[in-house]
Amino acid sequence: MSTGNRVAREGISAGLIGATAIAVWFAMLDAARGELLATPVMLGSSLGSLFLQGGTPGKAAAFLGYTVFHVAIFCVIGYAFSWVVNSAEKVPSSFIGFVGLFIVFEVGWIGWTSVLSQGFGDITWLQVFLANLIASGAMGAYMWRQHPTLPGRVGAQIAGAPE
Repeated sequence: MSTGNRVAREGISAGLIGATAIAVWFAMLDAARGELLATPVMLGSSLGSLFLQGGTPGKAAAFLGYTVFHVAIFCVIGYAFSWVVNSAEKVPSSFIGFVGLFIVFEVGWIGWTSVLSQGFGDITWLQVFLANLIASGAMGAYMWRQHPTLPGRVGAQIAGAPE
């Protein structure tokens, strides 16, 4: 299988895993509050109002619109993650840089979430942070299974072994 096909296959798979993990996390939170699907409907309404020039979509349209958006974004993120992991197969030290960028992204996302939380109802920065950790863990576990020798090679690189 060509590298491009592998990156796409792994990226889409990782993206679907991450999107599903976050959807399940917020479904559990919504169910605990007794408001099943409240989070995707609320986020879809917010997203829809951006594209509908202030108008708000109905609940079904908000749910479906946000779900499509959520899955598409995660497939793009999964593709980028797969590209980095497959590149790290050639140059293990590149994964170290990715981890640094990931940490910066997470800290920035927590800050952005806390700024936006006033318009997003009951979603807190902690819920989003935990959702990101859950999705990252699930996506990372999938990629680890696809590239079982990479963690050892990255560890050797950190320890100072030549590439």
